[in-house]
Amino acid sequence: MEYGILTRAAAEAPGPATVAMNGPEGCGKTTILRKVMLEWAEGTLWRDRYTYVFFLSVDELNRVVETSLAELLSKDWPESAESLEDAFAHPEKILFIMDGFEELKFDLSVKTDMCGDWRQRWPTQVLLGSLLQKTMLPGCSLVLGFGTRSMKNNGFLLNCPVLVGLQPFSEHYRKLYFFHFFNNADEAVQAFGFVSDIPPLFVLCESPLVCWLVCTCVRWQLERGESLHIDPETGTSLYVSFAATAFKAGRSDSLTQNRARMKSLCSLAVEGMWTEAFFFLQEDLRRNGISESDLLMWVGMRLLRRRGDGFTFNNRSLQEFCAALYYYLRQPKDQLNAAIGTVGQMVAASMGRVHTHLSQVGGFLLGISTHRILNQLEASFGFTLSKSVKPDIIQSLNILGQHEPDKGEVNFQRLFAALFETQDEDFVMKVMNFFEEIFINIEDTDQMVIASYCLKHCRSLKRLHLCINNVFPYDCSSPISEVQTIFFWRDLCSVFNSRRFQVLKLDSCMLDDVSMSIISKALARPACRIESLWCNFISNFGNGIQFSKGILHSFHLKYLNLYGTTLSTDAVTYLCETLRYPACNVEVLVLGNCDLSSEVSKDLACVLVCNKLKSLSLIENALCDEGANVLCEGLKHSKCALQTLIVNFCCLTRVSCDYFSRTLPSNICLSTLDLGSNMLEDEGVATLCKALKHRNCTLTELCLTSCYLTPACCKDIAAALTCNESLKTLKLGNNEIKDAGVKQLCEALKHPKIRLQHLGLELCKLTTACVEDLASALIICKSLKSLNLDWIVLDHDGVVKLCEALSHLDCVLELLGLDKAVYDEESQMLLSSVEEKVSHLTIVHEPWLQEEYRMRGVVPLGSNLK
Repeated sequence: MEYGILTRAAAEAPGPATVAMNGPEGCGKTTILRKVMLEWAEGTLWRDRYTYVFFLSVDELNRVVETSLAELLSKDWPESAESLEDAFAHPEKILFIMDGFEELKFDLSVKTDMCGDWRQRWPTQVLLGSLLQKTMLPGCSLVLGFGTRSMKNNGFLLNCPVLVGLQPFSEHYRKLYFFHFFNNADEAVQAFGFVSDIPPLFVLCESPLVCWLVCTCVRWQLERGESLHIDPETGTSLYVSFAATAFKAGRSDSLTQNRARMKSLCSLAVEGMWTEAFFFLQEDLRRNGISESDLLMWVGMRLLRRRGDGFTFNNRSLQEFCAALYYYLRQPKDQLNAAIGTVGQMVAASMGRVHTHLSQVGGFLLGISTHRILNQLEASFGFTLSKSVKPDIIQSLNILGQHEPDKGEVNFQRLFAALFETQDEDFVMKVMNFFEEIFINIEDTDQMVIASYCLKHCRSLKRLHLCINNVFPYDCSSPISEVQTIFFWRDLCSVFNSRRFQVLKLDSCMLDDVSMSIISKALARPACRIESLWCNFISNFGNGIQFSKGILHSFHLKYLNLYGTTLSTDAVTYLCETLRYPACNVEVLVLGNCDLSSEVSKDLACVLVCNKLKSLSLIENALCDEGANVLCEGLKHSKCALQTLIVNFCCLTRVSCDYFSRTLPSNICLSTLDLGSNMLEDEGVATLCKALKHRNCTLTELCLTSCYLTPACCKDIAAALTCNESLKTLKLGNNEIKDAGVKQLCEALKHPKIRLQHLGLELCKLTTACVEDLASALIICKSLKSLNLDWIVLDHDGVVKLCEALSHLDCVLELLGLDKAVYDEESQMLLSSVEEKVSHLTIVHEPWLQEEYRMRGVVPLGSNLK
């Protein structure tokens, strides 16, 4: 069906066509593209539309640094044909069929001012990129074969493409494939019947690649008169069955020769994987010990195939399997190939964030390591395989487990898939216990099954960062039933009941009533000792009844973060009732960006008087002044124990400052108040300053960033600072304080009663003119420990004056917020010199960013959850 869509799209487009065929590895893209080329050559396809069709295996160009289109095509251009120049005179009659993008090393998005001249030599990536973007031969048509990764990387370059997605083989097409593969109808019936009777194997044959593997394997067994046998338990098992059968097909009497032959083929495979080479010349084969007779044997068995001047493995997965098998064939006495990494390097590369083309090699490497697979291979090969690989794998994974999780050293999707391949519970448990914190993104039901299997074997898990989508509501396209899906989800949620488990972060999860009920019940079990729960951007949160019930019985829970999850009024009501319950011990509550309005303020105010809640973040909610007024009534209550209130970006005005001004003197607990990103203006801050002057005001940190302030407010702020001994942190960033305002603040910093330790003036439109005031204040003030001047660029004279103050013996500043990278080289050297000279001083860009994220409950994806 996809073949018909592709051919019609390329034939019927009114102008130059760009048709992109997209599908995962092994879905038949190359076969379809070669069939298209063959049918055009035979005159049965596009006879009237295209006079010239060029087939380019672009992965063959990995070794070509520079070429022209003319040079690229001329080597296969028939001498009897008209010239390329005559052909290119009519680009509308030209079609380029391109395949092999998945193995291409080049970045095709490289920008260049190219003229599109097909005669001129260009860097290879520029040439290919220009063909895709139609800056060269814009009138020609393109038919392209992309894998999943290459489509993601290069699809944006295409101009109005027609996309053709390849679908798995239906049962009908699987049967057709078998009868086409076997020339003998009786053999086809026998083979198809054998496979049909093994449901897991029959499902795997949805992939054309698996169909080829299975049919080839069955044909060899039939030719030798053997009983048909293929192990479909895992993908590795399938390739092991294929390799064992293939080896028998080309087996000689000498075990030494057999090992050498197999190892030379696998050496070629693994060298290619490490060097990203998928097209091999004769010199590559000779270097890895493949003789001419061996080459003929491998080609005859269709493990290798000829392509132009060289050879490739019959498919990418076959090369990946052979690459993994190499490590089991290698012996201690073998001479090392510098291009081939060790087992540890392969594990680190395939299970980490780099070398993504090695991920499946790592999967096969772990899959082969089990006793069952090794015994099966040894029985088929007739010689022993290395037993040192598995300990090396375990040691390497142990090292990965010691890295900080937020450094992104481990791709848990790949690791889980590889561990699942082994089906070795002892091995999985040993590996999983290396990890205390796990980041996993579940994108379909199959991935949830794999994650459930691995996580339940992790006895050391303390922190889990989970994103789950395309599973709930139930995914009808999955072969796994709805009942099984619920079972595996319940199995996954059971990991929360470990006594070691402390932190769960659900990020951008799409749940439904059933899945929410299951997770809520897991949290409510007595065995659950979770201390910190994040539910960020949860879809279908509902009315929150089930969730609140789960929270009610989570006696150990201290931190609850619902940032980005839309909460209905009813959901907030149920949640607040739960938080007020005596058994609930939540101390930190984050409800930022939850689409709250002033209507819920009454419920929130009631929570404030329960004498447990210590911190409340309500950032990015339209509470407005009405909501602030209600909250302030709660803050005034004698049982209110709240220490931190974040109402950043809550649509407040100067009116709210009146409410807070009346509240602060009567609240002895509140120490941190963040009013940033609200339109308070100078008048509102003047009102707040009156409260700061009150002897009963215990506020230690006040954030007024982005509050539309001008220099006029600084007189009131300066007066408040000189008589307030509690306030230690004042953040005024992103306001038009300007040099005039800083001058007044600096006068306050020189006052003998000043106690301020941290001052934020980033993005306050300061210039070099204020440096003299700042320098003087830094030398005199004995309390100021940190000053944020980030996003402010001074001229060199200003840097000199600032550095002189920082170097002064009386300057006690420990942290300066400044981006050295935006200054000229001379100023950078001066700043670095001062930093080295003054042992207690650190100069850093965005010094408070992480702490502000933490306080507001906004943690960037991938950050550590400790």
